[in-house]
Amino acid sequence: MVRQLLDMTARVRAKASHITGTLFVAAAVRGDYTSEFGTWKPVSRNSFSSWLDAMGIEIKGDRHIGRLRKSVKVEKAIVTEGRISDAADDHTEEAFASHYAQGTTLRILSGRTITTAQQHWFDKALDRVDGPTVISGPEDIDQKLLEDTGLSPQEAEDLIAGQLDMGVSHCKNPYQGPFSRPGELCAVAPLRCLECRNAWILPSNLPQLLLFKRHLERLRTVLAPPAFERLWGQSWVNLLAVLDDRTPEERAQALKHIEAGQAVLDLPLAANTEFDA
Repeated sequence: MVRQLLDMTARVRAKASHITGTLFVAAAVRGDYTSEFGTWKPVSRNSFSSWLDAMGIEIKGDRHIGRLRKSVKVEKAIVTEGRISDAADDHTEEAFASHYAQGTTLRILSGRTITTAQQHWFDKALDRVDGPTVISGPEDIDQKLLEDTGLSPQEAEDLIAGQLDMGVSHCKNPYQGPFSRPGELCAVAPLRCLECRNAWILPSNLPQLLLFKRHLERLRTVLAPPAFERLWGQSWVNLLAVLDDRTPEERAQALKHIEAGQAVLDLPLAANTEFDA
């Protein structure tokens, strides 16, 4: 410990070569901001109170340097956005949490830190594309407009021509889906199209979407709520969001197509059998 103290005070002692025979050297700053080195004494005029007088600083309450330390800690916590690991740089995090993290300021900062972290992960969740791209109206089905959304000219042309129709939606690339290996034809269409980032829903898909809603409503009656939420929860939420964007007139017209037998929903045989595990 003595060796560590000698190493820590070496630079100060180098500036006070006239002081010998003592381990500790007192360092102070005068009112003109010049440094002064002298012999350290347990009781000295170079106290925190003397420094306040020399600097012309008025404070309320006890003139104890410990108050300055706490103020510095609060300011450090503000700068570090309330992160204890950064603010507790001269002692342990446990000591900081016990002695300095009790004030209102730090509680507010801690809350802001938690909110910032939650917002960070919420934004990352929103950045993930777990649902289809919806084309709201016929005026949006334009080659140039589709290319502006990120489709290649060929993909936009195939989308307009109906060559990418997978049932309840069109697919940007059925061989590059998130549910199958790259290069393999998607094996879960159209059941998982409403959870797929490759899916594009056009106004012409509305009848099939209504039929798919009937299919999911039937599953809700035969599956326990936890099982339905686990298997179909995301599809159900995305489907309702898409249908909510359609006007009553559009939905009524789509129902007429269904009643007239002009719209059918082709589902795989496995879609008609659900096991409540």
